[in-house]
Amino acid sequence: MQIDREQAGSDVVLKVTGRLDTPNAKPFETSLLDAVSGSEGAITVDLAGVDYVSSSGLRALLVAGKAMRTAKRDLTLRSLQPQIREVFDISGFSTLFEIK
Repeated sequence: MQIDREQAGSDVVLKVTGRLDTPNAKPFETSLLDAVSGSEGAITVDLAGVDYVSSSGLRALLVAGKAMRTAKRDLTLRSLQPQIREVFDISGFSTLFEIK
């Protein structure tokens, strides 16, 4: 898995490539929480390069989403592959996040 971080003013875009599975979930969560604590604006997670998400990857997003809601900031997901969007829809996660 690879995570590239782009700063756009006070906002952050994290571009994720690879699998969000159990071995990668903790580094992904750490990158998300670093973005939460290291910026003041919105965070967008670009998942165009992700072809698999496990429950561990979903959990990492939940942790970051909770931190962003507490901070009254926006966390947006974008560019989900169809099979990833299906996982979000089936699990109910598509109701928890703004998805573009």
